[in-house]
Amino acid sequence: MPTTTYYVQDHDDLVVVERIPTGEQYSMMFAKGNPLRDQCNEVISTLKQDNTLAAIHEKWFGVAPDPDTSTVVVQPVPE
Repeated sequence: MPTTTYYVQDHDDLVVVERIPTGEQYSMMFAKGNPLRDQCNEVISTLKQDNTLAAIHEKWFGVAPDPDTSTVVVQPVPE
């Protein structure tokens, strides 16, 4: 979605009309017990909660992120 949204913003004849839900989820990997995991997750969660990540998304893609996407929603750390 990011590449399509970025491409469309410079082409007035194109528009994204629907996002196809795939259920895909992405994450960063850390070695088991690495303290950076929790620190990194905390920073990302803060960026979502204070709308910084949404503002970055809007700046680069020209549209606000969908409210139910991982750009906005704080996710728990998988165990």
